[in-house]
Amino acid sequence: MATSAEIIEADVAIIGAGLVGLTAAIAMAKQGKQLVLIDSHANRDKDWAPTTDHWDARIYALTEETTEWLKSLGVWHYVDETRVQPIKAMELWEPSRNKPLMLSAEDAYLPQMGCILESANLMQACYQALEASNVQLTVASPTSLIQGAHSVEITLDHQQHVHVKLIVAADGVHSWVRQQLQIGVAFKSFHQTAIVANFKAEQGHQGVARQWFLPHETMALLPLPNHMVSMVWAVSTERAQALLNLSQDELLGEVSNVSEDALGKLSLSGEVVSFVLNQQTAESYIKDRVVLVGDAAHQVHPMAGQGVNLGFRDVMQLASMTTKLSTMQDIGDYHFLRRYERARKLDVVSMNTLTSGLDALFATSSPWLQQVTGWSMQKINQQDWLKKQLVQTATL
Repeated sequence: MATSAEIIEADVAIIGAGLVGLTAAIAMAKQGKQLVLIDSHANRDKDWAPTTDHWDARIYALTEETTEWLKSLGVWHYVDETRVQPIKAMELWEPSRNKPLMLSAEDAYLPQMGCILESANLMQACYQALEASNVQLTVASPTSLIQGAHSVEITLDHQQHVHVKLIVAADGVHSWVRQQLQIGVAFKSFHQTAIVANFKAEQGHQGVARQWFLPHETMALLPLPNHMVSMVWAVSTERAQALLNLSQDELLGEVSNVSEDALGKLSLSGEVVSFVLNQQTAESYIKDRVVLVGDAAHQVHPMAGQGVNLGFRDVMQLASMTTKLSTMQDIGDYHFLRRYERARKLDVVSMNTLTSGLDALFATSSPWLQQVTGWSMQKINQQDWLKKQLVQTATL
């Protein structure tokens, strides 16, 4: 039996201190909620010390909506903006056409289409904003979860007991909370691996994000400051292994072939990393007094570059709804959480459909479908109004 000294009582427990969990804690702290933030690791990237010759291999493409939201939370104040690159335009290349589909911020009368920044840069900014919010990070692993009619009890590995009205599970793709509650997932393997690396480019990228679509393969060169670009190359798992076994010069040759030396000679900067690409969606985003957010709820293909934005939109939706609750309303009420789930599912389904559809379309070996794809991209190039709509959709 737990003693009173071992019990922590709060409104909300957030499990997982990645980007989505950190921003959820900051957003709810601003609403005056009593919070417990739980993670088995402490201060990841908090003491990040950037150097001009080292760039984090993991980067994010943030939409304008996400950036404005991070500013409203106070997170952006701590971001090192000298290492943030605005996206001015996008070039989408398809092998049957000599000209790319060009989408620019100017098409929609916008100053930029979003921005690129390193994961560590954003993570350390979130930690600093968290400290400013006076939210304490409890470094522990949950060992059990018991749902009651009016609260949830979480037992931690150092024998503390946490009693809350709501658990926000932001504990990633292998979510402990989701597994404890036996929430199933719809899983799809793309049979692909993403190879990620940073390069110094001989020629300026002009703030343009470039992407090449090949059969069941995509390569993106995303702009970073100081003539740097981040490559995300999604290929079949078998081809990925062959590429990873190449020497540095041989790998550079393969990258140059696909990118057609669009930025001149590339020089590798830092390590080459890889990760398997899957699509995973929780069968339910909620359970009694529990809500799943971020990768715990959904994992998408990086083709559209929307994974982290999707997770942030979960938090935006939840925070928007909780801020409207009166002090007498129960934040863990099932009907309240059902409204959240309905609001988020359409966004996730739309993103899954988009990425799966694009992958299937460009993976086709049918000559006539390849011709239709190329023709469609060329027609979009000629329609200013349609390009404006596409840019506005991409920058939401």
